[in-house]
Amino acid sequence: MKKRNWFLLLLIVLCLAAFFGYRKLDQLRTDTRAPQIHIDEQPLEVSVRDDKSALLAGVTASDNVDGDVTASLVVERVNLTDSDGSISVSYAAFDSAGNVAKAKREGRYTDYERPRFTLNAPLVYTVDHSFDVLSNVGAVDAIDGDIQHRVRATTKGTSSIMALGSHMVQFQVTNSLGDTVSETFPVEVISSGIYNAALELTDYLVYLPKDAQFYPAQYLKSFTWLGEQDSLAGGLPTDYSMRTRGTVQTGYPGVYTVEYRVTFTDRDEKNPDFDPKYTEYSKLIVVVEG
Repeated sequence: MKKRNWFLLLLIVLCLAAFFGYRKLDQLRTDTRAPQIHIDEQPLEVSVRDDKSALLAGVTASDNVDGDVTASLVVERVNLTDSDGSISVSYAAFDSAGNVAKAKREGRYTDYERPRFTLNAPLVYTVDHSFDVLSNVGAVDAIDGDIQHRVRATTKGTSSIMALGSHMVQFQVTNSLGDTVSETFPVEVISSGIYNAALELTDYLVYLPKDAQFYPAQYLKSFTWLGEQDSLAGGLPTDYSMRTRGTVQTGYPGVYTVEYRVTFTDRDEKNPDFDPKYTEYSKLIVVVEG
């Protein structure tokens, strides 16, 4: 008798499970209504340093069958709409039936800065050595960080980039927001054996705001001759001289080039008629922003 009762109870439980399971499955089959995405009216303002979840602030989602489906919300895409950091954020939400809702919201990165190029060495090469014009060029971005792999170069003019002389090259880079920046820099190819030392600058490409002060000597770092290295950071030591060519007009936005020629005279008191000179050449590119 007890076995019969247990069997009946088990049968009832299985029938109920089958009934509710079928009912849920039927709901899923007939549920074709997408969730609703609710967006707070408060303007979205975030920092470029914020996690991506900050873009979901003030956004919820609900479904007629599943109820609250806020946990399914994802940021599909972020597009830059203006260089001041204005953005358009695309959202998507899902329910258990696979229905998808989409919505957009306007916002702004309060501290957005456009991508900038970097140089780890001057754009100066010798004619007897092959080179990659992108080897010294990088780019950094407030959103993506290092984006050197996205830098592209286009040579202007018909002459070979390997030929002696100065060549104008357009560099271009695009970040994940679709913000494309391009600058045209001179790439110089010189004869080998002209210079016999090494001149290091603190930077080879700098960005300055309009009307900023500019002093060429402040970018000197070190000078190496015959294996000896002298610091130039505190100013030119005795027996050093510097010549610069190129004017930076910080009142006018644009790209400027400053050429440096630093010479060290190795004076020999015992033989004053023999004072060997060691000279090196380098270039600094200055971008004055508007």
